[in-house]
Amino acid sequence: MNQILEIQSSQQQALHFLLDFLKQQQYQFTAITPLSHQRILDRKRSEKNKYKTLQDIFGWNLEFTITDLDPVLFSLLLEHQLLEVQDNTYKSLIRVASLEDELFIHSAFPTTQQDAIFFGPDTYRFAYHLKQYLSCQANSFKRAAEICCGTSAAAIHIAKHFPDHEEIFVADLNPKALLYSQINIDFSGFNSIHPVQSNLFSGLEGQFDLIFANPPYLIDPDQRQYRHGGNELDGNELSFKIIKQGLQRLSPDGRLFLYTGVTICQDGNRFLQHLEALMKQHQNIDWCYEEIDPDIFGEELEQPAYQHVDRIALALLKFKVKTDRT
Repeated sequence: MNQILEIQSSQQQALHFLLDFLKQQQYQFTAITPLSHQRILDRKRSEKNKYKTLQDIFGWNLEFTITDLDPVLFSLLLEHQLLEVQDNTYKSLIRVASLEDELFIHSAFPTTQQDAIFFGPDTYRFAYHLKQYLSCQANSFKRAAEICCGTSAAAIHIAKHFPDHEEIFVADLNPKALLYSQINIDFSGFNSIHPVQSNLFSGLEGQFDLIFANPPYLIDPDQRQYRHGGNELDGNELSFKIIKQGLQRLSPDGRLFLYTGVTICQDGNRFLQHLEALMKQHQNIDWCYEEIDPDIFGEELEQPAYQHVDRIALALLKFKVKTDRT
């Protein structure tokens, strides 16, 4: 165990050096969908004898040679087992994406490992809509929790834009998510954000003014942690649990914000039907459901688990405890 911790600590130091290096080089990279990423990767691999940029190496996750990278950085990453050796070429075992002027460590492409940490279009959309939602709220939050935090990009994003907060807990069941979150948090400089290993709310104590989540919402045959939302409710098992448990953890003026994908079938929206039944038990909660994109992950409809599904939509769900003022 001590040896594992020492390896993790040394890798953390190397990754901090990498982020510092990339920041100094004004590195920016927007992470896109896996299918689009693969198309660009194939295109770039067909371009022979081309010098690899930092974006090629740490964004597109392209193979590179020793002369493509700063020698000090190359030696450090190689020493700390953060590069995969492939004949005379190398490949980074992590990627770095940007959100505004912040940088985030996440998993190498393709994200096939069970414990892979994903950063992509949902990350950008979630952070944007959460920020818009909070900007319209009369009261600021003090104590918040992000459930299924992944890279903790959303928590860092709102910590930056809403500095009046006191503490934000970022929770995930995946140890690698917490490791990457800690690196991203440390690099961002927000010491008010605290990673906690937790199965949803099991490791968190007390009530929260704000709970927010972008949980896995697909049925993944490989059950990768960042992607598989459970077999119930067509992948929305986790989303439903977060709402059900989260409503019990809201402070007297608390809010819950959930971003998720929802399957729409011939018989309608089963997730929303279950939610409406649940909310009959919570007369003290104002809530709304808003579909913001009617058609995402169309390729999933070819999978056996989705043969009864007409489309997958993106939805925002917002909950607020009623007060004497509402």
